[in-house]
Amino acid sequence: MFNAGVVRGYAMLMALLVGCGAAFGQTNRPPDPQHVAEGKKLYEKHCIGCHQKDGVGEKDLPVGIRHPKFVPAMPLNDTSHAWHHSDVELRKTILKGLPDPWPMPGFENVITPQQAVLLVAYIKSLWSRETLACQGRRHIACMTRK
Repeated sequence: MFNAGVVRGYAMLMALLVGCGAAFGQTNRPPDPQHVAEGKKLYEKHCIGCHQKDGVGEKDLPVGIRHPKFVPAMPLNDTSHAWHHSDVELRKTILKGLPDPWPMPGFENVITPQQAVLLVAYIKSLWSRETLACQGRRHIACMTRK
């Protein structure tokens, strides 16, 4: 019924992906302190200009003085919605950016995928335990409990 080679290859791929999850951080898990420290350095180099110190995001400008298409950089701490996304989704956003109207550029030509992992670790360090526990798909259940 199933090709044994295909099944064996699929099983090996799944084992590899699961193993990589432990090395690259996991949704809802506290980040590795060493990754946080390294990620903070990257954040200060590449992200702080828009997302500000401690991930508070840009302040919105008054309508009368801002460009009509201005969209402030979102907070990355737990006051906004970054925690609604999984680690994988956050890494993808860092590397690929976001489409209009958001001005988030992709950094895939600036940093490595491993450095994106470190950035996600730092971002997660800005969240409370409760927020971290509700990261990703769990956020809907957490929000309906409140």
